[in-house]
Amino acid sequence: MPGGDPAVLTPVAAAALLAIGWAAGSFPSAMIVGRAVGVDPRTSGEGNPGAANLWRLAGPGPGSVVLVLDASKALLPGLLGWMAAGYWGAVAAAVGAVAGSIRPVVPRWRGGRGIGAAVGAAIVLNPPAAAVGLGATAAGWVTLRRAGAATALGFVAYPAAWIAISVRDRTTLLALAGCGLVYLVTLAGWLATRSRRRA
Repeated sequence: MPGGDPAVLTPVAAAALLAIGWAAGSFPSAMIVGRAVGVDPRTSGEGNPGAANLWRLAGPGPGSVVLVLDASKALLPGLLGWMAAGYWGAVAAAVGAVAGSIRPVVPRWRGGRGIGAAVGAAIVLNPPAAAVGLGATAAGWVTLRRAGAATALGFVAYPAAWIAISVRDRTTLLALAGCGLVYLVTLAGWLATRSRRRA
């Protein structure tokens, strides 16, 4: 059950976990997989180095590999953060990972929208709610065949499921703010890629 006292996470621990997450999130998954299949997602398709673009360019195999790698960029640091400082440690590491996937440590790698990393963050912060969100995304894709609409459906289903499954008191309600932080960073990544396409 997500929750815990946010005061347990000291400023030093929060900064360290954010940095670890940022470094992990900076791993250029789409660029590496794209290079292996002869595609540069930064200059092809919509120009976004993410799983969805590589899926369109090279097929579901490479796209799925990138999605798993991108999710792992937040999932693994998030688990480390949970072991080190509880739930809010996981939030700090996961937020850092999503931010790193959008704005990597090495600028020339260029980040994406952070959606894949947000999936990993969702899993580590609340696995049952993440299962509902991923199920809603899959159902949306099967019925609508539009990645954007399916992703939006999952992003709405996740916090709704979180509230239904996990919110029992003030502490578990406060935990939902961790999800909100991940959402805010992911929204920033989406806005950044929109601005990039218009530039």
